[in-house]
Amino acid sequence: MITAIIMASGLSSRMGENKLLLNYNNKPIIEYVFKAVKKSNFNEVIVVSQYNEIEKLSKEYKFKYIHNENANTGQSESIKLGTLNSKKSDGYMFFVGDQPFIDIKHIETMIKTFNENKEYIIIPRYKNKSGNPVIFPYNKINELLNLKNDEKGKKVITKTSKIKYVDVSENMLFDIDTKEDYKKLGVGNEKS
Repeated sequence: MITAIIMASGLSSRMGENKLLLNYNNKPIIEYVFKAVKKSNFNEVIVVSQYNEIEKLSKEYKFKYIHNENANTGQSESIKLGTLNSKKSDGYMFFVGDQPFIDIKHIETMIKTFNENKEYIIIPRYKNKSGNPVIFPYNKINELLNLKNDEKGKKVITKTSKIKYVDVSENMLFDIDTKEDYKKLGVGNEKS
């Protein structure tokens, strides 16, 4: 089984406000990730965040919520908190909260690929661009726990050749980092 870890602690420094709570079609952007994850059959779902609104939403979805008091340390803190607070799993699928077009079909394909290759890191890609979510096998857990500051899973990925790529749509990898990205959704500067 695989544990889903949704990392939602970011400071949204490039956006200037919490991008995860920006409104898109009357829902906060992170809720699109929650809905997709809810449709999959995970061992458990863990949400790591520092925001009360995301804690409330996590409870509505009956996801396990972990409060990140050290969010300013960087992404390594979310990775560690999610991993340390999860049940032992064959793999850990790390999601970010700013992908409104995340697709259940591609999530399921990634899970199937992992279940056939349990020693491998599974990464989605479109043409030459890769992105999130990424599945790490249990055998990478110590390397994930040794990440520091704003080190990301990429540091673990660069040290191995055991990687399988899953081809996905361009939309699946679309994430929102800037106001320009948000405008691509066609919503102007609304707030939820």
